[in-house]
Order: sequence, then C-alpha cells, then structure tokens
Amino acid sequence: MKQMPLPVPVRWPRLAAGMAALTLASGLLPDTARAHPHVFVDTALTVELDAQQRITAVTVTWVYDDFYSLLVLQDMGLDEDADGRLTPDELAQLDGWDMKWIEGYAGDLYVADATGQDVVLSPPQPLRTDVMEGRIVTQHRRVLSDPLAVAGASLRAYDPEFYTAYDLTGGVTLMGVVAGCTAGVTRPDEDSAYAEAQALMAQFPEDAEEVPLMGHVFAETVTITCAPKS
Repeated sequence: MKQMPLPVPVRWPRLAAGMAALTLASGLLPDTARAHPHVFVDTALTVELDAQQRITAVTVTWVYDDFYSLLVLQDMGLDEDADGRLTPDELAQLDGWDMKWIEGYAGDLYVADATGQDVVLSPPQPLRTDVMEGRIVTQHRRVLSDPLAVAGASLRAYDPEFYTAYDLTGGVTLMGVVAGCTAGVTRPDEDSAYAEAQALMAQFPEDAEEVPLMGHVFAETVTITCAPKS
C-alpha cells in the first residue's frame, strides 16, 4: 500500500519537520491515518453573553498533548534541559506560536445560528501562552461579527480533516449576563460516528491527494439554554 503524506495542521506550517517525526513515530498506514487524529487537544470554551441573551465572543483554551508539545518545543529549540518548564525568555519565544493562521483557516471553532449557518468570527486575539507539566497551554478570544441569539445556536470545536482532535475536557463556561442560562454539551454516538467516517473514507481512492473531511462527525456540540427574560 502506497504511503500517503499526512497533512500538516494549517495553522502551523513551519512545523513540517516535527510532523514528519510524528508520522514516523505513529507508524500508521494511510487508511488508518485518515481515521485517527495525531494531535490531541484538551479544550475549554468561555462563551460571553450580553443582556439580550446573545453570544458576543468566545475564549478558547487549548492544552496540547504532551507528545505534540514535546515536538513543538524541540522544533523551536526550547526547554533544552527537558524539565517541562520554560524560562521567561523561552516563553516569550513561544508566545503566539499557534496564532499565525493562514488565510481561510477557521480556527477549528464553528459557531452556527439556528439555521445551521456558520457565523463570522474575528481573527484570534492571543491572551495566554504557558507550559504546564510539559504541556503547552494557549488561550485566545474570538469575537462574533454580529451578536448571535442563543436560541438554536450551537458551537463546535473540531478540525475538518480530523488531524487534530479536540475534546471539551475543560468544559464550557458562560460569562457576562448569564442569569437563567446554562450550557450543555452533546457528544456524538461513537458507533454511528465511526460508521459515518468509514462511509466518508470509502469515497476516496487510496492514491487521493485530498483527505476526507470527517472532523464534524466526532465533534461535540455545545448549546446554550436561557430562561425567558422577565
């Protein structure tokens, strides 16, 4: 079976060498590589609401898995003593490393209105870069171009190519005028998700240069419910 190149996450084009190392370490064949992510990110969302029960902005926290964090630090020549902590100078070099997004990259965050149409989000506003227990932690904020009513709206964090897997282990927090509002997370049925993913992969020949877009199949869906305003 011909070995296909694995895609480099679009927001980190400079890390091709690190991704090559990750590919070799995984030892995955093409069909398996398409069906499994290679970067794992524990995610937290903070959703800002206004007095009209509308979403105005979302703060995203990414905690990268320890192996990928190691590859990034090695690629950038940081943490040479391998103690899992960075000096202030090293943190300054790391700051913003994953905020250099190429044109067209959606930031792996999708906010949809009640019709299922994705709304426009601002470019990222970097807030934090850190390394905790050997894992890179970054945080950024996205502002909605127009406030979005929570009724029927949804938020999902996923990579369409499923190279990166986002898990809402950090939960969802509401901020602002949140009295009477709660956030819920719906996880996809695992068996159904993998069946749909297999069907998507079956549509692509082994020598295809593209990868099937299946990240949405495994995405968790966030919805917000607010009591009627008195």
